[in-house]
Amino acid sequence: MLGKRSFLPLFILIALVLAACGSQTSGTGSAAKFTGTIHIASSTWTGYAPLYIATSRNVWKNHGLTVDFADVEDPVLRLNALNAGQLQGMASTVDAFARAQSQGVSAVEVFPIDASVGGDGILAKNNIQTVQDLRGKTIAVNQGSVSEWFLGQVLKKNGMSLSDIKEQNMTSGVAGSTFVAGRVDVAVTWEPWLSRAAKTNFGHILVSSKQYPDLIMDSFAFRKDFIDKYPGTVKDFISAYYDAYNWMKSNADAANTVIGTAVKESPTDVQADLSTMTIFDLSAAKQIMGTASNHGKIYANVKAAADFWKQQGAISSEVNPDNAVNPSFINSL
Repeated sequence: MLGKRSFLPLFILIALVLAACGSQTSGTGSAAKFTGTIHIASSTWTGYAPLYIATSRNVWKNHGLTVDFADVEDPVLRLNALNAGQLQGMASTVDAFARAQSQGVSAVEVFPIDASVGGDGILAKNNIQTVQDLRGKTIAVNQGSVSEWFLGQVLKKNGMSLSDIKEQNMTSGVAGSTFVAGRVDVAVTWEPWLSRAAKTNFGHILVSSKQYPDLIMDSFAFRKDFIDKYPGTVKDFISAYYDAYNWMKSNADAANTVIGTAVKESPTDVQADLSTMTIFDLSAAKQIMGTASNHGKIYANVKAAADFWKQQGAISSEVNPDNAVNPSFINSL
C-alpha cells in the first residue's frame, strides 16, 4: 500500500511539460471562463479520489473544461509551481497551504477535500500508555510536515507542547518502518504503518486522527488571480468535482478500480484506505467552508496551522484566513 503523501521523483518530468496559464477567455464578470488547459497537481493520495475519477472518466469535459492533472509528490514543488503560474490549482493539506500563504504563495482554498479519521497517528511502545507519558521522550517525526503539525496539536490538546519532547527527524514512512523494526520508542506516521505496528507484540497506536478528526484536512486551492479572472471556470471545476464524487459513491466497486489505478493499489487496499478518512460530500463541504460572515471550521484550521508554524519559527508573517479561504463558489452550487 502506498504511504500517504509519499514522495516520488515524477516532478522531474512534470516540470518540463507544465505550461503557464494562457489568456483565452470567454464571457465576462462572474461568468468569465478560461478556455485553455487548466494545469493542476497533487501528491499520490487515495483521498483525492474524485479528482482521479473526474480525470479518468473525463468528467471535466462534461463541464466544458480541459484539465491536465499531474502527480507532483513534493508539496514545496507544487506550491512553487502554483506561485510561478505553471499550475492554476492544486490539492494539499490545509496546514501546508497556511505555511505557504504566509510566505506569499498566491493560493486561495475553494473547497475542502477530505479529513483523516484514523489514517494518521502516533505509535508508542507498550510502556507508553497516555499522551502525558510522551513527556521527555524522543519521537520520530518528519519535521515541517503534516506529521509534526499533528503531533503539535495532539500535545497542545493535552496540555503540552513540542518543547516537552525531543524530535528525531525522519520522513513519516521511515518513522513508521523504524518503529515496526523496534528501533524507536515513539513515531508519528500513517497507514499502513499504523496497522503493522498494532500487530507487533511491543507496540500500539497511542492516538490516531480518529480521536482528533479534522486536524489533518486536505483542500483544493486555485491561484488568486485565476479566481479573480475566471470565476465561471472555478465554479465549473467544483461542479465537475462533485459530479465525480457522486459517481464514486454510486459505483463503489468501479470507483475503487479507477482510484487503484491512479494510486497503484489494489481495489481492496483502496477500500481499506478509504475507511481511514472522510471524503466530504457537498453538504459537509459547505459546512466546513461556512460563509464569509459565518466561518466554517476550515478558517480555524488555517489560523491554528499558521500560528503553529509561526511558533515553530517556520514562518514570520501572519495569515489572514479571510484571504486564504473563499467559500463563495461552493455555496453557489
